Amino acid sequence: MALLLDTHAAVWWLTDSPRLPKAAREAVATAVDDEGVFVSAISGIEVALEDSRRPMPPVEAFVEGAQASGFRVLLFDMQDAIAFSKLPRLHADPFDRALAAQAQRRNLTLMTADRILTKYPIAIYRL
Repeated sequence: MALLLDTHAAVWWLTDSPRLPKAAREAVATAVDDEGVFVSAISGIEVALEDSRRPMPPVEAFVEGAQASGFRVLLFDMQDAIAFSKLPRLHADPFDRALAAQAQRRNLTLMTADRILTKYPIAIYRL
């Protein structure tokens, strides 16, 4: 199973947070060696924009950690923008809708704890 990590899932992996369940850690570790684990450039923007309400690592640490973990960077292209425009506006957060569009377009399983994302027509690994 190829995984696209929601921003919080990537942060939890990179910071070794107990919020990422053991089974999810094992799924990520397995996917790195098999189908691949992807982190969207959208997540890099989201990390860079976060404020003190939800502490995040510095974006440089996020990028370096993702690369060191063997994650593949998924760029957001114009076809993703078209997919984004066709998704229903179920989620107020445009970053999450962008991730849903990328997962849908590339047949990736989105690893997330966000219940709203389960309403989109995409494969979900629910945290």
